[in-house]
Amino acid sequence: MRTNLYVWMILAALLFASCGGGGGPTPKPPDGNGNGNGTTSAVWFYTYPSGEQWVIAPPGTAQAASGVTMVADTQLYAFNARDDGSLYFRFAEGGILMVSVNYTDPDGNSQSIAATPFSVEQHLTHDFALTGAAPNDMEFAGGRCYIVNSMDNNLAIYDTADFNKIGGLTFPEWSSPSYIFVGDELGFIACNGNNTIVAFDPTDGTEQWSVPLDAGGLAFLGPGRLWANEEHVFVPLANIAEFGVPGEETLYNTAQVAVINIESHAVEFMLTLSGQNAVDIAPVGEDLLAISQAGNVSFDEDYNPFVTSSSFIDVYSLEDEGIVETVSLGVVGAGTLLFDGERNRLLAGSLVNGRAYVVNTESWVIERGHTDPIRIGTGKTFISDMLLTDDALLAASFNEDAIFALDPEDYTVGVWPLPAPLSLEQEELFLAGPQELYYDGAAGALLILEGVANRIARFDLP
Repeated sequence: MRTNLYVWMILAALLFASCGGGGGPTPKPPDGNGNGNGTTSAVWFYTYPSGEQWVIAPPGTAQAASGVTMVADTQLYAFNARDDGSLYFRFAEGGILMVSVNYTDPDGNSQSIAATPFSVEQHLTHDFALTGAAPNDMEFAGGRCYIVNSMDNNLAIYDTADFNKIGGLTFPEWSSPSYIFVGDELGFIACNGNNTIVAFDPTDGTEQWSVPLDAGGLAFLGPGRLWANEEHVFVPLANIAEFGVPGEETLYNTAQVAVINIESHAVEFMLTLSGQNAVDIAPVGEDLLAISQAGNVSFDEDYNPFVTSSSFIDVYSLEDEGIVETVSLGVVGAGTLLFDGERNRLLAGSLVNGRAYVVNTESWVIERGHTDPIRIGTGKTFISDMLLTDDALLAASFNEDAIFALDPEDYTVGVWPLPAPLSLEQEELFLAGPQELYYDGAAGALLILEGVANRIARFDLP
């Protein structure tokens, strides 16, 4: 749905594609402080490209709420650890060269250490790997990275060991492959240019079969982020009846999900949803699928998105083969979904602003709704993707070119490992467009698909 919501971004991609830079795979920066000595401590001394400087340490470093003292160059500072034992301190002025920190660890032992310098700029590789034009989705599976390039009409498969291309698939002109799902035996791609679902071999990208979807006279069927199990492929549909000119509403029919039978290679049935503009599908446990519907999203005269109808999340039971719960979030433009199984929560990022919403997946009660949203980005932006690491919730704000870290318990913004947002801006007035996130825990690296810059950026975390 991001493709049809932000049609203007296609024009931006054409204008800015040549600015994506050259390169290819870039070696991981040295461990530790970035100058190759590999020496690290439990506490880090961050310097951002702007000159902003922080002392930061992950949860469990210190005793909860205990006192901390430090010397930065020759100046003495004092603050308290947070309740989770993490440390955060922002210096009012930059230019500091060295920091030593004194704190009490969770076992009651006094610690006195030099904070490890960490240059954010040195650990961010903008052109880690180049993609095709207007990459819209990215998946990792079996040592491979899969990217669909909507303007180049192709699928590219890379070996994650060196990011050399090892396979792919080319689609007919104007197919606009936009979303991808990779399973053990088959992968599936939703093409929202020609309304076709394509099954492929995940080993090399060879096409296996395809299923055309009937648009039924709609202006735009809009196949969204699909999901599959061993028996069926589930494809959310936007169902746009008529595009409105800027300043007028776009007309939507009731949203649906096309359910394709993998054995027969045919649409088995159409599932009618509660709202308009189906966007994303996220599995919740083993039996349930959450399906987001953003509502009527249109554009004003300045091409800023606005929404005029309620967002819904329908919960589909694979066992019962029907909708068993419906949650109305209000007029919020909910799109991107993330299931947090550890906390029994479903998060929905907005497609019209920098906010997110939370639903309890045991009671299906809204925990953070339109009156108390999670405020991530600011200004004219949207939440393009979210993921969970061991310590944090990471969220991408598309138009801000920024990645934010949030506490996954209370959603405080600005926590380990990003006390301030990670800016992807490389040139003034140049939009990178963070589209998808992938966290490689073994390598300690965050990979960021940039849909306008036509590349993958890599940030190596401490």
